[in-house]
Amino acid sequence: MHRHRLLVLLAVWLIVVVLPVTAQPSTSISTIYLPLVATNTIRPFGFETNTGWLYNSAVKTQAANLNAHWVRLNTLSWREAQPTATSPINWNASSFQRFEQEVLAANQLGLQVMAIIDDHPSWATGSNHICAAILDEYHDEFAAFVRAVVAKYSRYPYLVRYWELGNEPDVDPRLVGEDFPFGCWGVIEDEYYGGERYGRMLMRVTPHIRAADPGAKVVFGGLLLDRPENGPTNTDGKPFNFLEGALRAGAGPYFDILAFHTYLIFFERSSVNSAYFDFDMNAMSRWQSRGGATLGKITFLREVMQRYGINKPLFLNETGLRCEDRYVSISGSCAAASVVFEQAKANHLIRSSMRAIAAGVESYIWYTLQGPGWSQAALLDATQQPRPAFTAMKIAIERLNEVRIPPQPFTGYGSGIESYRFSGNGFVLDVIWSVDGTQRQINLPSSMFIAAYTRDGNSITPISSGSNVVLNVGFENIYLKRKP
Repeated sequence: MHRHRLLVLLAVWLIVVVLPVTAQPSTSISTIYLPLVATNTIRPFGFETNTGWLYNSAVKTQAANLNAHWVRLNTLSWREAQPTATSPINWNASSFQRFEQEVLAANQLGLQVMAIIDDHPSWATGSNHICAAILDEYHDEFAAFVRAVVAKYSRYPYLVRYWELGNEPDVDPRLVGEDFPFGCWGVIEDEYYGGERYGRMLMRVTPHIRAADPGAKVVFGGLLLDRPENGPTNTDGKPFNFLEGALRAGAGPYFDILAFHTYLIFFERSSVNSAYFDFDMNAMSRWQSRGGATLGKITFLREVMQRYGINKPLFLNETGLRCEDRYVSISGSCAAASVVFEQAKANHLIRSSMRAIAAGVESYIWYTLQGPGWSQAALLDATQQPRPAFTAMKIAIERLNEVRIPPQPFTGYGSGIESYRFSGNGFVLDVIWSVDGTQRQINLPSSMFIAAYTRDGNSITPISSGSNVVLNVGFENIYLKRKP
């Protein structure tokens, strides 16, 4: 954290000292806000906040304490800014005012903003849904709107560089309510589920984004990616073909980052101890045969891109573990199961994030920071106090700030243990856990041991055994800092 702040201060000093002065000095003093500058590697962790929450004083304080890198904002509304086809952009629209406050708060916190542009006006879609596909004949109007937005908010004092076009576009809007902010572009009857028309939009709009800001990054709207193929009971089309449809249309060169989402549901079953259940690897049966929800989706997306000769960075830019009462019949409700659920959520965050980061995913964004969140998934509770998952992410950020990313899977601790090894300067950091509820032990020479920490950041004192030390490893991960 201190290193990042020093880099920002250095950048400001260089602007002031090195650049020539071409204007008369001002007698007023202004605060300059700059987004966090990554050092020598990608910093993956982040969160989403719902509209208006980032600058809430309690949430902002917790965001500062978390020290993440990314914040995803779904605030801007084209519908509000241009209610008719001939309306000039209303920069005073309430969504724009909230967005500006959010971005300034993000810059104060050193967060990199990922901004979603959606909520299309009905005159451009022919639909009452706030998230619906833009008709081809209005792509030029959308391109002009987006270009103006990027031109304004890529500059000081906002400095937004990442622009995501839509949210879960691979859903037919007929499957969701009119006021849901997802499900824009899907078409059940289409072999490619509407992906081709989304691709045509990208091809028209992306050149305008790049013209407004050559340094901008265009993010393919985060894919829900419900399943990799159809089963015998699926009757809602082929949503897994959406990306391929966009690439068939020629959109490969017109986005910089491919985003996707992964949600799991907490459940209780008499045959399963939910406290020691790996929801990421097992809960989503549609992806189980492909290595689980996180790794399965990563592999699937890379296979599709490979068929079209492209290899874009992947962002897991919306994820979480949710709790719904109907799945916790043993306890009776999520409230009754909250202790086990919150621990499961923290363990899920570490497992899924380490797998994603090791697979090369460059952004891991939790939905949401502010609590209580959708289906209790948030990092903070209803009073905006940290839940165990918040602490788990905070400690992971602290530990990973000392090392290089990505890690490599490490198998040197034997069967029944999953581990990922990060390289530091003169040391390695291993993130280790038992794959089930069985407590296991790892041994290493005392001369190689530097330090060990629990998932929640507490120091671990190893057991001495002659010239070796022994560490107990359970379902909850530990961090082992050691010599290579």
